[in-house]
Amino acid sequence: MALERKIQDLLASRAELAERLSNLETMKVETNPRVYSRIKGDYDNQLGDVLGKLGAEKGSLEDKVDDLTKKIDELEQKHQNESDLVEELQIRARLREHDENDASFQKDLADATSQSNNTANELDGFRSELGDLKKVLRDVEDATRGKASEPQKGEEELELEDDSLDELDLDDDLDLDEAEEDDDFVKCPSCSHKNPPQKLFCEECGAALDEDEDIDDEFDLLDDGDLDI
Repeated sequence: MALERKIQDLLASRAELAERLSNLETMKVETNPRVYSRIKGDYDNQLGDVLGKLGAEKGSLEDKVDDLTKKIDELEQKHQNESDLVEELQIRARLREHDENDASFQKDLADATSQSNNTANELDGFRSELGDLKKVLRDVEDATRGKASEPQKGEEELELEDDSLDELDLDDDLDLDEAEEDDDFVKCPSCSHKNPPQKLFCEECGAALDEDEDIDDEFDLLDDGDLDI
């Protein structure tokens, strides 16, 4: 049990240092930055040392768990054989192969029963110890586990940027589609209604869609006539 006590002490130290660091963080605003940095660095170093020792003991703890598991497997097989022997003696007595009142038979049955009970008690003790060891091992794993399960730095930002780019691309496509749609229609100079390109007169108000061009042509003719005069 020396190993378990050592690990439990390390776990207690780790919890104490983690609590101190948490409390120090709440005092950061009101603490001199230099003092805060010095204390935090000290606690971080101590915590790192404790975690290092826990990591080193983890292998020994895992080996002990494996050894105890094998021991339990062996005892379970032994207990099964002893229990079978007790049952066999009882059945043979019921079949009158043995005299239940015979002192020799009673001694054999009592010895077999006692041995089976002793093994059962030993098994209970080892199983309880194994449960405690596995709990300690889980505590060590939790205490020494890194931040591998946390998202890598920048992953969320990159995903957001990709989403933003997708939205921008979608908006650009919509703008292009709208621009192309505008090019396909002829805007009425009178009511601004958009007409199909093959229309000569506005579907909305009936105005000529090339009215501006006709007016320009008339002005051109007038200007040319004035020049000739």
